[in-house]
Amino acid sequence: MKRGSFMKQRSFLSLFIMILLFFGTTTTSFAHVQSMGYSELKIEQNEILYDLFIDQIDLFPQFGGNLDNQVNEDQFSQKIESYLQKNLRIDANSKPLTMKMNSMSMANKGTSRGIEFHLTFTADEVIQHCNLHYNLVFDDVPAHTNGILIQAGEYVQQDLIDSTKRDILINLPQDIQQDTNISKTNNLINIPQPKLGAVLWKYYKLGIEHILTGYDHLVFLLSLVLIASRFKEALKIVTAFTIAHSITLFLVASGRLHVIPSWVEALIAVTICYVAVENLFVQKAKWRWALTALFGLIHGMGFAGALAETGLPKGNLIGTLLTFNLGVETGQLMVLCLLLPLLIWLRRFPWYRKMMISTSCLIFVLAFYWLIQRL
Repeated sequence: MKRGSFMKQRSFLSLFIMILLFFGTTTTSFAHVQSMGYSELKIEQNEILYDLFIDQIDLFPQFGGNLDNQVNEDQFSQKIESYLQKNLRIDANSKPLTMKMNSMSMANKGTSRGIEFHLTFTADEVIQHCNLHYNLVFDDVPAHTNGILIQAGEYVQQDLIDSTKRDILINLPQDIQQDTNISKTNNLINIPQPKLGAVLWKYYKLGIEHILTGYDHLVFLLSLVLIASRFKEALKIVTAFTIAHSITLFLVASGRLHVIPSWVEALIAVTICYVAVENLFVQKAKWRWALTALFGLIHGMGFAGALAETGLPKGNLIGTLLTFNLGVETGQLMVLCLLLPLLIWLRRFPWYRKMMISTSCLIFVLAFYWLIQRL
């Protein structure tokens, strides 16, 4: 075998493996933030009202599919309540609180569909300190993350639970239920707020996971840079995408812009289809940054989808969004630093154009399939 032919086949194999890495692990859910759940706890004297949402995909391994029909069955209700009793616990004074499941129903959070539980935890005395132990679905879905929002009067605490941190310590300020700690100077309740450093770090990591598991965004980036012949061109494309999606991420997540999540998801698939088709006819990336900026606005709405449902306090929203967005950019740069050198190296071979067209056709078919699913 000639050396040139061998190099050609090796290059072809490298690109093929790269494509498999992008497409091979794609799931049917195509959620941006994989396995995101939500918890809202309201502490009132000796009771904790707990609203819990878990994506149905995370429950499938334990309870099978077709949850819409099962959720009204007594047998299923007993089974899932037993599961919650075993894996969700709140302790006060080293004693577990009594849990009661008031109701459960199918619900939508952004583009996710799952079960929403309304629970009540009861203690023997007024709750000042307690520990939340959350061990749901981690055995089947290690990537599961749950956003926690805790409220007691004027006190607010936020956190994230994942497989590496399954316990949350809740320490309410003294006499918060009676509101006796009042400032004489401004007549406001002086409530010490929890440190946000750990929470913001978790949202930074969540942003990285978001882009690395958001397969449609990764495919979109791949289709954008396929025609880039220089780092400068790719940098302009990535910068335009970053600025654009940051704008709509902040607008949607802060509530200044309201969108229909299902339509956003469909439009994201449309943007991928368009770029894939354009790759068949365009050979230079001179003006692609402008197109990327326009489409980046749509992808930013998708980025905001999960965060908009966390119910974070407005006072902490800007910091949360900033760190999440930094995480997204970090994950994006990680991917591009691996991808771009390979693509630019492969462009030296005369068959690259044919390979790029074939890859774009594959991307179009995949994106069109996503579009059909999301309509």
